This record gives sequence, C-alpha cells and structure tokens, in this order.
Amino acid sequence: MFVFSCKNEPKHKVAPAQEHNKDLNVTKKTAAANFSSPEATQLYQDYLAVKAALVNTNMASTKKAARKLAKNLEGKEAYKNVRMVATLIVDAKDVEKQREFFVGLNEQTTAVLKDALDSGKIYQQYCPMAFDGKGGYWLSNSDEVRNPYFGDVMLVCGEVTKEIN
Repeated sequence: MFVFSCKNEPKHKVAPAQEHNKDLNVTKKTAAANFSSPEATQLYQDYLAVKAALVNTNMASTKKAARKLAKNLEGKEAYKNVRMVATLIVDAKDVEKQREFFVGLNEQTTAVLKDALDSGKIYQQYCPMAFDGKGGYWLSNSDEVRNPYFGDVMLVCGEVTKEIN
C-alpha cells in the first residue's frame, strides 16, 4: 500500500493499479470547443484520445492514439512540434515514459489550440503530485478531473487551473 495526498485533501491509502474493464475517463458532462480549422479540431480530438488512454493506464491504446495523432499531422508544418512529441509517445517503452512525453505533448498542443479556439471552452487541469511533486498540466473537455499522470491510482487528483475560452 502507498500513502498519497492530493492538494490539501487528507492522506489516504491507495492500492496498486489493477486491471479494469471500465473507461475511467468518462465524466458526467463535457464542454464543446470549436476551432478555426479542421486540423485544430482533429488535433484536439486526438489529444483527448491520448489523454483518455493514459487515464486508463493503457500503454497499447496510448500508443495507438498517439500514432493516429502523428499521422493526422503529417505534412502540416504548423504542427511539427506536436507531431514530434506524439512520435516519442509511440516509441516509448512503458506507460511511465509515455506520461513523461505527454507533458511535452500538452505544452505543444496548448500552444496551438489556445489561438485556434473560436468558441466553447477547454479546461486546463493540474496535478501537483505528478513527477515527484513537480506537477503536471493537461487539457480536458470536462471540469471533472481525470488524471492522466496517475490513472486509477489517483484518478481525481488535480484541479482546474484555467478555462481557455
């Protein structure tokens, strides 16, 4: 057993991750986001698929989602940095390495999407516990936290830090 704490919540015991058949990324509500180009729309959808696979701690699904993201960005110069990081996720040898590269994917994707959002909202979320207390951000279509850095071990650890409108 491990003891973790998220934000100022009381410490609680968490059992090691176990296999599950349920999609842990599901939330009760989602926010729409409309972008200035079909490429940005596709990027957001593909990014969310990578995030969902990490929430579910599924290395194969993460690899598949990142491969799709990279393929959809082929030949699009404005997205070359996003594509490069997605390729690193595809080539990663374990889910922890995928999560490390996801930090870069988040940074590159956020830089592109914040300027391409026409209407709706994107939630920027943050987990202070990720990466030995260094913390990690991600984007979401819901204000309900689903943590891609810890998956089922600390599924709801984190908070919305910003709404991108």
